[in-house]
Amino acid sequence: MKKGLRILKRINLKKIKKKHIFLALSIVIVLGGLAKAYSAWVGTTRIAFLNYQAIALGQISHANDNAMIKLSEITTDDFGHLDDYDMIIVNGMGLRIDENQRKQLEEASYKVPTLTHAATNPANNIVSVDNFDADYLMQYIENGGKKNYQSMLAYIRKFIDGKKFMAPEPERVNERPDYLLTHFDPKDEKGDELGFNSIREYNAFLAKNGLYKEGAPTILLTGFMGAAPDMEKAFEKKGFMVYRINQLQSFIAGHHADSIQANAVVNMAHGRLGDYFVEFLKQKNIPLFSPLNINRLTTDWENDKQGMNGGFMSQSIVTPEIDGAIRPYVVFGQRINKEGLQEVYGIPDRMESFVESVQGYVNLKNKKNSSKRIAIFYFKGPGQNALTASGMEVVPSLYNLLVRLKNEGYNVGKLPANPQELAKMIQAQGAVFGTYAEGAYTQFLQSGHPALVTAQQFAGWTQKALSKKMIKEMNQLYGSFPGKYMATDDGKLAVVRLQFGNVALLPQVMAGVGGDSFKIVHGTDQAPPYTYVASYLWARYGFSADALIHFGTHGSLEYTPRKQVALDSNDWSDRLIGVVPHLYIYTIGNVGEAMIAKRRTYAQTQSYLTPPFKESELRQTYKQLSDAIQSYEKKASAEQSLKVKALTVKMGIARELGLDAKLMTKPYSADEIARVENYAEELANEKITGKLYTLGVPYDNDDVRTSVYAMATDPIAYGMLAVDKLKGRAQEGVEKHKQLFDRLYLSKARNTVTQLLGSASVSDEYICRYVGITPDELQMARKVEAMQAAPDPIQMMMQMADQMGGAKEAKPKRVDHRTVSELRAAKVSHKKKIPQMSREAFEKMEQTGRFPDKMMEAIKKGQKWYQEDLKKAKMAKAGKGKASQTGRSSKDKGMMMSKAPKYTRQQIHLAQAITTVEHALQNVGKYSEALRQSPINEMSSLMNALNGGFTAPSPGGDLIVNPNTLPTGRNLFSINVENTPSEDAWEKAKELCDNTIKMYCERHKGEYPRKVSYTLWSSEFIETEGATIAQILYMLGVEPVRDAFGRVTDLRLIPSKQLGRPRIDVVVQTSGQLRDLAASRLFLINKAIEMAANAKGDKYDNLVKAGVTESERVLVEKGMSPKEAREVSMYRVFGGVNGNYGTGIQEMVTAGDRWDKESQIAEVYMNNMGAFYGDEKNWETVRKAAFEAALTRTDVVVQPRQSNTWGALSLDHVYEFMGGMNLAVRNVTGKDPDAYLADYRNHSNMRMQEVKEAIGIEGRTTIFNPAYIKEKMKGGASSASTFAEIVTNTYGWNVMKPKAIDKEMWDEIYNVYVKDKYHLGTKEFFDKQNPAALMEMTAVMMESARKGMWKATPQQLKDIAKLHTETVNKYKPSCSGFVCDNAKLRNYIASKTDAASAKEYQQNVEQIRDAEAAKNSSDKGMVMKKETLSEDAQKTTTVVSGIVVGVIVIVAFVMLAILIRRRRKNMVE
Repeated sequence: MKKGLRILKRINLKKIKKKHIFLALSIVIVLGGLAKAYSAWVGTTRIAFLNYQAIALGQISHANDNAMIKLSEITTDDFGHLDDYDMIIVNGMGLRIDENQRKQLEEASYKVPTLTHAATNPANNIVSVDNFDADYLMQYIENGGKKNYQSMLAYIRKFIDGKKFMAPEPERVNERPDYLLTHFDPKDEKGDELGFNSIREYNAFLAKNGLYKEGAPTILLTGFMGAAPDMEKAFEKKGFMVYRINQLQSFIAGHHADSIQANAVVNMAHGRLGDYFVEFLKQKNIPLFSPLNINRLTTDWENDKQGMNGGFMSQSIVTPEIDGAIRPYVVFGQRINKEGLQEVYGIPDRMESFVESVQGYVNLKNKKNSSKRIAIFYFKGPGQNALTASGMEVVPSLYNLLVRLKNEGYNVGKLPANPQELAKMIQAQGAVFGTYAEGAYTQFLQSGHPALVTAQQFAGWTQKALSKKMIKEMNQLYGSFPGKYMATDDGKLAVVRLQFGNVALLPQVMAGVGGDSFKIVHGTDQAPPYTYVASYLWARYGFSADALIHFGTHGSLEYTPRKQVALDSNDWSDRLIGVVPHLYIYTIGNVGEAMIAKRRTYAQTQSYLTPPFKESELRQTYKQLSDAIQSYEKKASAEQSLKVKALTVKMGIARELGLDAKLMTKPYSADEIARVENYAEELANEKITGKLYTLGVPYDNDDVRTSVYAMATDPIAYGMLAVDKLKGRAQEGVEKHKQLFDRLYLSKARNTVTQLLGSASVSDEYICRYVGITPDELQMARKVEAMQAAPDPIQMMMQMADQMGGAKEAKPKRVDHRTVSELRAAKVSHKKKIPQMSREAFEKMEQTGRFPDKMMEAIKKGQKWYQEDLKKAKMAKAGKGKASQTGRSSKDKGMMMSKAPKYTRQQIHLAQAITTVEHALQNVGKYSEALRQSPINEMSSLMNALNGGFTAPSPGGDLIVNPNTLPTGRNLFSINVENTPSEDAWEKAKELCDNTIKMYCERHKGEYPRKVSYTLWSSEFIETEGATIAQILYMLGVEPVRDAFGRVTDLRLIPSKQLGRPRIDVVVQTSGQLRDLAASRLFLINKAIEMAANAKGDKYDNLVKAGVTESERVLVEKGMSPKEAREVSMYRVFGGVNGNYGTGIQEMVTAGDRWDKESQIAEVYMNNMGAFYGDEKNWETVRKAAFEAALTRTDVVVQPRQSNTWGALSLDHVYEFMGGMNLAVRNVTGKDPDAYLADYRNHSNMRMQEVKEAIGIEGRTTIFNPAYIKEKMKGGASSASTFAEIVTNTYGWNVMKPKAIDKEMWDEIYNVYVKDKYHLGTKEFFDKQNPAALMEMTAVMMESARKGMWKATPQQLKDIAKLHTETVNKYKPSCSGFVCDNAKLRNYIASKTDAASAKEYQQNVEQIRDAEAAKNSSDKGMVMKKETLSEDAQKTTTVVSGIVVGVIVIVAFVMLAILIRRRRKNMVE
């Protein structure tokens, strides 16, 4: 019984358990079902946005009023979690993802609905939603606005995610009206903007809201890359009336702007506005401002050393400059909103400053000239050294400006009678002094009438202008105000200046301080000293300047520390220039550094001419040699070869070409004679510069004539050769033998220019006959040119939304009342609008071959010009008119209906050659007029800018390289970095690389160079569109990959078999200017190095991989861990530490008493240039021995040369960069590398040239050429300084690459300038114009001898010492570093002259130095900074004190001459 009960109990328990289990399972199922139902019908809709601008995402975020919709911004770092979202929306414009990331996104799209819009790369157009849904969502996105974004989110939740709860019916697409003007709604600032279709309507709105102010300053606000309401409110608060333009082209075409007295345009830019808008700005004569959106969190930007780079920088800064935009001032940043998304906002303090800066330009327009106050900063060497500016005779130019200001009604007080009197006043009251010259500057404080700044004034100014952080830095670095240099006994600081009424002239003082160490200390980008800061703040606050002008190329403000572009409120140039309008008179010959001035000091550049170009007049000098070569060419023989050799050796050419000069019985080979021939022809045809340019003074007739020859002859000759080559009619050997080329092409071209001088134009018939082409070929060339001149596809697509004809009332449409759900069910979609573009722009897009055919076909069918073609074709088919019946009409019809021609590469090359010749023929007369008009235009443009007017934009480059720089007096602009290297640059770079390899192999028994060093300079980069970068890529065996818009966004390995040679390693040094302009290209180089080093299966040796292995070995040997060494072994891109712009070694090189061995200079060079700039993560990092390891195995050093205004001798930065790299390589490898110049001056004949050969050419055509000397002697003090510059640079080369400079060169300098070999009266010229230049030259020559670099004879030394001491004793010391701050040199000079002269000489120098000699002012430090005539290198090097932490360095500064190398020291002589 019990057993039965137990069994029954068990059965009951089992039943109960089953019930419980069943109940539990039921509950789980129900809960699961509820959860699933909740997730499917109720849960949160998670929408991810990829590659979205914060502006658009912020607007979408503000529109989201549904708590069940969660928005997230994702990056490629989030690709592992894409399944977490219910919808992914991708902005395809500029999306950069690699193959693996694209695959991840595609795989996610199978599970998660994905929509990509505006894809610029067809491969990125990933869409997994239904076509109908895609169309609807795209319409919401494209029309924008709060309502559309709300509907888009509702659409996604309801139809894509399928939710039922809180899933309202979306509204239909609210098509964006083509309003002319908009304004934020004062009642709902976050809502959609209010729209207006007329000025009257808009003015009524302003009046209703208390914003209309009769006579108030007015701005036109356009663009969409900023928080427009914040900008509008800021201007309106300041008293401006703001007209927010929505349809810019319509606004201008409809002449709506005519009823507004606009003072300025503010464009929140992302790309160009276009040529039509530049014409509008010219017509209205109002400036264009381009405030910046940093496109990231404000805190991230503030901590970033770069500021901005890449494509966003190109669209925000570079392309707006092409429209003439100024003041790229950061106004907009990003912050995190309540949804955790980034949104754009106006940074309050910077917005306020920006509005004040615009107000400054408006004030210039409204203020009377007689009341305007202008501060002009000029640049000069220390003591009695001359004022300097690149290519300019400065004092007469400055005087001409003062006279023009007087004539324009400015109060200039009592001007001196002439430039000579102004020069005397500047030397007396506007000088700068070396720190060693304490006696001189102490006397100046008593008699020079400087402005005196009290501690209270300075404190007030700095509190207004500088951040607390900056003030603290100054105080910590320099001690209490005013320091000791230029300080009075009663605690005031002297600001050197001359004042003529309301115009103040100030010398540029030094922006840095240093000690006895030339090494730059990594991590210390120190503040400028008190005198530097006080100079600018006095101009702004003490003098109350309405405008600042920097006079001539160039100063140092743009090279003061910190961010490279998109500056913040802790950057010195941003704070010192402040809100005052800033004009910079800048040479057309240095566009690269002009960009730094524009972007780092907000300068509105005013371009000026280079010196005129002259002929070398040396053909007769080398006629005997040329005749001998011609005889050899007619009938080659050993006898004739020996005659050529004898003349070559006698004339010293064999030394410069590295040819045999000993075995005089061994004939030269045909190739060697060809080298001599080409050298002699180059000497005869070399273009040299004439007298320095004086602002406002036209070239004389002969200068115009010779300059036009220089501008037009080569394009005609080389263009004709290119045409003949492409047509197969060029004579064999014409490229190899320059005498033959001269006879067949150059002489003919020159004669043609002579005939065309003064002519207005030439006919098409003349062009066809001259070039030997048909009219059809000429028309083809013009079509290709028009196509290439059309807007870039990316620029064109950005402009297409702003179409002509907007703001017109649309025709009434039949109202469809169906809901979105009903339309969706009926599959009723929107008809897409096709934006309009020109035929040429379409052809340019089609020519790229990078856009899908369907897309191109759809675009074409929507174009008005295509529809017109169709109408004409239908008319022809219908037989309307006799003409339409002919065969010609059938041909026309076919042309109308066919696609644009796909021109072959050869056709494009032929077209380019034809148009080169055509333009040169057409423009001969125009060039003459432009040259004559330019000086007038410069002055007029400058006066207009001082009246708050618009300065038209202009490309840069010298007259020969780019005649489009004429007329001058315009605002310089750059190129779009992201499109580089251009296709043309790439083709030419491949040839140059092959040439480099060939030259090296010929000189080294067939061996390949293992590693090639390249220098990157900004002007070369701009003018050649990235030719050196292209060389670097091709040397590595890597080629650029372009996207649909022509941007170089990726790279690919060139297969080893196709390359046909080893991959050759590289090491790159970048100037700071190039680094700032083109950081994204440095990243490409770094990527190329990694690709080449990791290449697999190469047929030929991989010297990149071998180089990386060797670098790794060296780094480990130097103590680096193997892991770190593997990473750093790939480092190949280096530049100045702390963001510096140059090497910082020039001062050390010229301070010959501070170094004994070249290894000391090499060590400093590697220290100062040891920062890595290859990627963003490690930007500006310094790893010990990284640069040294990268230099191993270097066999060749390459330096670019793109300008006809300078060469290896005349520009100091060539020896600084190329020579510095050469010296460093020699000290690391023990081998002197080959040194080649990449000569880009003639874009039709780019070539490689050995540096010794280039120096020989330059020396013979300039400082040893009577024609050149006579031209320069027509000038004044600045012209005289050019001779001193070249002699100093010769010394620099002798230090850096002794093989480049031989005894014969120094002997010739002695013969020409000490003995006056040509009887030109050189000494009298220097005595009259610039005794300081002669002191410098003779001091440099003596130092070269003292250092053992020149084996001068006793008589030579005696003659030089006599000339030097006589000049010093007669005119008193200049007083530069060579003249006054090298005790060993002074004693050496004294020892080579008579006792009486030596004693007087020493006393004169000591009178300058006596204060320092009396007390060893070791606390003064040494200035290691200067401004130079640079093309691309460092002008404002700051060499930091070597004093340890905790010791306060008390400042001392000086401005070192642009043309003269200086160094200072603090030691008792």
